[in-house]
Amino acid sequence: MMKFILGQVVRKKQIMKYLISGGTTAVVGLSSLYILTEFFGLWYLLSAVIAFILSFFTSFFLQKLWTFNDRSSHSTRWKMLQYLSIALVNIVLNTFLLYLFVEKLGLWYMLAQATIDIILATGSFFVYKFIIFKKEIKEDLFFCGNARPASLGEAGGKIKVLIATGIYPPDLGGPATILTELPGALIKKGIEVKVITYSDVALTAQEQREKMVYRISRKQCSLCRKAKYFWQMLELSFWADMIYATDTYSVGYFAYLIKKLINKKYIIRFAGDSAWEAAAANGWTEDYIVDFQEKKYGAKIEKLKQRRTKILIGADKLIAVSGFIAQIAVMIGVAKDKIRVIYNSVDFFGEQPQKTKPQFPTLVFAGRLIPWKGVEALLYVVAELKNDWPDIVFEVLGDGPQEFHLKEMARQLNVEQNVKFRGRVSEPESHKIFARSTIFVLNTNYEGLPHSVLNAMKSGLPVITTSIGGNVEVVQNEESGLLVSYNDKRAWLSAITRLLRDESLQAKFVANSRKTLEKFRWEDLVEKTVEVINQC
Repeated sequence: MMKFILGQVVRKKQIMKYLISGGTTAVVGLSSLYILTEFFGLWYLLSAVIAFILSFFTSFFLQKLWTFNDRSSHSTRWKMLQYLSIALVNIVLNTFLLYLFVEKLGLWYMLAQATIDIILATGSFFVYKFIIFKKEIKEDLFFCGNARPASLGEAGGKIKVLIATGIYPPDLGGPATILTELPGALIKKGIEVKVITYSDVALTAQEQREKMVYRISRKQCSLCRKAKYFWQMLELSFWADMIYATDTYSVGYFAYLIKKLINKKYIIRFAGDSAWEAAAANGWTEDYIVDFQEKKYGAKIEKLKQRRTKILIGADKLIAVSGFIAQIAVMIGVAKDKIRVIYNSVDFFGEQPQKTKPQFPTLVFAGRLIPWKGVEALLYVVAELKNDWPDIVFEVLGDGPQEFHLKEMARQLNVEQNVKFRGRVSEPESHKIFARSTIFVLNTNYEGLPHSVLNAMKSGLPVITTSIGGNVEVVQNEESGLLVSYNDKRAWLSAITRLLRDESLQAKFVANSRKTLEKFRWEDLVEKTVEVINQC
């Protein structure tokens, strides 16, 4: 036995990892106990319980994934129960042996405890190695190297992908709508799929039967839901060959951490710079997103940027929703050969409601009510338009932090009867509103790829938007719509007036938009996504 242990130490393999894992666990336990008691003011016994739980999970995963390289996806909970049983047995043995060595054999209690620690640690090592984390031939074949084996496709197996997302049907919005169809489309291509998401609803009966979707309730404290999400995501990652994270923060960060823990590959869908969005939404910067990448800021913003950067750079592949977003990714530091541009699509919606001419000129906006979406400026424009079209209607679809402010502004501008704040509406309901509107307007200062513009085009609406970001990849000025400057009220008034008065121009834009949508096809999105998965 000693020869085996010395050999392991010399070769710096499992024994060293075992000792380091044990030391790390001790540090986690003691530091947690101190921080929770001294800084958070918890009762020391409650702190001890929480510290024990944190230490237990730290110890289990370090020993399982690092020391003994156990990557198996099955029986994780059973192994954890066994691990806990060994810990409880060790507590009993420690108490008994300490009493025996001190009271019966007369050893100094510190020497007795050190001796017992060595005995228990040695015994536990062999229990972990040969019983709890004993490797199986099949597991070694499929998990050695911590990634999908190169021979998987040749052996006739299916690639397994875990889609990690923050929103999923029945949640509203473009990304959630795409995920309505994407899992099924990937399955048809021979890929096995599971989905984990935050959710306001419980699993449906069908989801319970299929065991494809895992929902983590949002109706709990932030720490609890994030911990549950990460735990479930980690467990599912043992099943998966790779993770497809649909946004940067939260689920993207979890994918990054899981890669650090078990070297699981991940793809990230990059639709927008979360660091810039957070900084702009909180009023910490007014800089344009491109300038934001090159400038240095205070610690608060730089921390956001650094976290975003390591998530994106750590990804094995990055799916950018537009060429503009791909450029932002390069500026952040992502290697060009990792990036693939895959446009969103709306043609999976099928038939749209019949387009009808509204009784009154009707403008429609769809999106979050946040500063850079420019709804405030549009309210001023509507107030001007009202002079020529007293019954003009402005449909505002969406909610957000500016909602109360915008409603108050509409009242002050005397257009509250003209502006209809609809709140969040479903995709089918938005299509109905689009079908009875005249022009879609999007006065935005930032857009990765304007899903709402694609929706409007699909519904047969002429579009006016800004010449920024991904907008120019969708709308050709004077051909499939009008492009104007962000928040330029005079330019917006002129563009809307011109289009309202020229129905032939409206028809031209609608006809050309149908051609534009040909490069935003659902089949292309699926095929290119499958290619990225196969290349990962």
